[in-house]
Amino acid sequence: MRSERRGGVVLAMVLILGLLLSTAVLTFSHRSMMDGMISRNRDDAARAEALARGGINVAIGLILEDALRDADATGDGAAFAGETLDDVWVRIADTQLETPDGGILKLRIEDTGSRLNLNALVDYAKDDSGFADQSDAEEFMTDFLTKIIDEMELPPGERTYDDPRELARNLIDFIDPDDVRVGGRGDEDGYYQDQTPPYRAANHPLLSVDQIGMIEGFDRNLVKALSHYVTVYPLVAAQGINLNTAPPHVLTVVYHGTSAGRELMNASDVGRILKLREEGSIICDETEVDPDRCVPLAEVVPEGSIYPAVRLPSSSSVFTVTAEARVGDSLRTLEAVIDRQSGNRPQVLLWRYR
Repeated sequence: MRSERRGGVVLAMVLILGLLLSTAVLTFSHRSMMDGMISRNRDDAARAEALARGGINVAIGLILEDALRDADATGDGAAFAGETLDDVWVRIADTQLETPDGGILKLRIEDTGSRLNLNALVDYAKDDSGFADQSDAEEFMTDFLTKIIDEMELPPGERTYDDPRELARNLIDFIDPDDVRVGGRGDEDGYYQDQTPPYRAANHPLLSVDQIGMIEGFDRNLVKALSHYVTVYPLVAAQGINLNTAPPHVLTVVYHGTSAGRELMNASDVGRILKLREEGSIICDETEVDPDRCVPLAEVVPEGSIYPAVRLPSSSSVFTVTAEARVGDSLRTLEAVIDRQSGNRPQVLLWRYR
């Protein structure tokens, strides 16, 4: 009887020890597998990050090559040919680059002229006396913001924005160089000094699209909606929208007509521009630039002009580059803003991972 009990105890102990040993082996195996996966993911993430950085360098090379081609086209070293959808930096967006070790790189390059530059609302080249009349900027921004707010997909209860005209005035006040509200409505800094922490209106060009969120009446949702249409580059000497490269949704906010009655482009106007671009034409102020391809601006905008003013074909010095790199399951997206104005040594104005 005792022998059977001892045998039962030994068997139970053996089973327990076996179970513990099996658990330890399984735990060790699982830990080893997890460590291996973590190590591989870490390596893949590092390789993806390096690939994205390399993509930015490839994009810089393409942007510089485009500048050289523009210079050769004029023969006098002046990049006058302008940015169009035929440029080499545009075509890279349709290409997926694969590395020998299985990495995948996608590049997208966009000239900042293809968006509305908010800094073009103020002519910083003028002295203070030149800022008394902001009627064109106010009317345009009122119509523009009305369109953006109407198209935002928000529940009715969250549509609590100020009147678009008031928002337009707040934006102009934030970036113009004086301290007086548009229309002489008092001090610009009253609202900003009541914030925590307090700050003042910039009174200079916007430095980033995110900075719009600091302006009275502009919340995160409105800034996000605006970000698909606007840019702040270049910070100075800004022009209006480049009709030859702007995507369809940006073309809908081109403001045209006479100062007495401008309006945003309608679907018919946008369709005409897109058709001309598909046919290989470019929109020009002067057809002598390229007689075979140039279509006069007057055929697209029969009456008046475009606001903010833009010289067509428009030549950009600043480009936004997005490099998306995937290695294994790791994805890294790097965004950079490149200024090629300095020639062989382009400047990086912004560098961030998204």
